[in-house]
Amino acid sequence: MKEVLIFDYTKQSPVAYVPVASCGGVACGDDCEEKISGLRVVPPGHRLQATVSLLLPESEYNRNLGVFQIRVDFISASGKTLASSSHPCMLQFKSEPVRLLLTFLKIAPLVAGYVSESETLNLKLRGFTEGDMPTACLKVAIEQRAEYRPGAGIPEIYDASLILESKLPLFKRIIWYWKKTIFIWITMTSFMMQLLFTLVCCRPIIIPKQGQGRVLQVVVRLETVSQHRVENVASADSMITMKKGFYV
Repeated sequence: MKEVLIFDYTKQSPVAYVPVASCGGVACGDDCEEKISGLRVVPPGHRLQATVSLLLPESEYNRNLGVFQIRVDFISASGKTLASSSHPCMLQFKSEPVRLLLTFLKIAPLVAGYVSESETLNLKLRGFTEGDMPTACLKVAIEQRAEYRPGAGIPEIYDASLILESKLPLFKRIIWYWKKTIFIWITMTSFMMQLLFTLVCCRPIIIPKQGQGRVLQVVVRLETVSQHRVENVASADSMITMKKGFYV
């Protein structure tokens, strides 16, 4: 799933919430006594991978800001934090001559508005394995470095989004990747079983009795011909024996 992040800049560390099932219990915190029921979206045992995408302007403020940090909290329906993952990030460094050269090369698209002086940061955070308690909401926060006072050191952002992916267990992943091969083998096996059943149980329909009678007649005729041949050979042998006795 992909969701657009809308940060609340009225707080010292801007935060944005992404509902997986519901974010109704976020305000309760860890000491929430109210039990909020919600549907499980991600089955237990599946590994979750969160990717935060930030579109930042290449302004002088962002270049001088340096490193800041993105934190993602996995929150249950009751507001309890199940897991937390953070990742430091910053704009890619470009020296002054390189920036001037790139600006000169892109002067026409920049003036026309086809491109902008911005940079996209894609942050893949450490995964989290879904347990017995389902994940109901994700909390994304922008944190400044320790040297800044509260509320300072926050980057300028054009746009932000979060992509949440679920990784299947090993056995289900094998079935998913080999689904076409498994489907072909199951189809071939089913066809062979049906063909064998048809040949065994529906043989009179496939080979009619009239055809069987003709086959029997041909077999009888062949047997009669072979018997006549045997009798002819025996009579010929007897004649030869009689002739030999006569001459003797």
